Amino acid sequence: MVFAILCCITAAKVETRRLNVVRTQGLIDKPEDRIPMSVFWLLPQFVLIVALNGILENSIVAIFIDQVGPSMRAYVIHFGVGVGGLGSIGSVLSVYVAGKVSERGGKQSWFQDTLNHSRLDKYYWTLAWLSAVNLGLYIVTALFYRFRKSELEDPQSELEDEDAPNYQNTNAPFKDNARCCC
Repeated sequence: MVFAILCCITAAKVETRRLNVVRTQGLIDKPEDRIPMSVFWLLPQFVLIVALNGILENSIVAIFIDQVGPSMRAYVIHFGVGVGGLGSIGSVLSVYVAGKVSERGGKQSWFQDTLNHSRLDKYYWTLAWLSAVNLGLYIVTALFYRFRKSELEDPQSELEDEDAPNYQNTNAPFKDNARCCC
């Protein structure tokens, strides 16, 4: 969540800088012209978003596997993918809602036909504030959450699985008739 906040702040600052370069160079009404700014300004926010995604994928599955009951473990990965899908839908809705809210009172929407007329920096700042509020709500929820005793912490529970097949004394060769699909 901290990476999400930092990513939004970085994106807002880079977009503010890009808009300043566009204004100082007189390129606001020239969307086809090249902006004298390196593409490498985008690198920090992309590094943060990649780190965020890497941590998110591993963390969600790990906490779900540890905190759900055994009957639900088969569905954990599907639930994680579903939550990610809902997040994508939510991001599209957030753009729509931000556009509608920003044009209230006869103001110009943050999202225009060209990037040079748009105010994505304001949208990124809004996302940073929403992410900070989300972090605050998460901290409050985490303070009141009671963790289940982890079954994964007990090394004996893994050794005492009665349903696990015993392959130690198998001398038969492994036969696999499956064919590769490629």
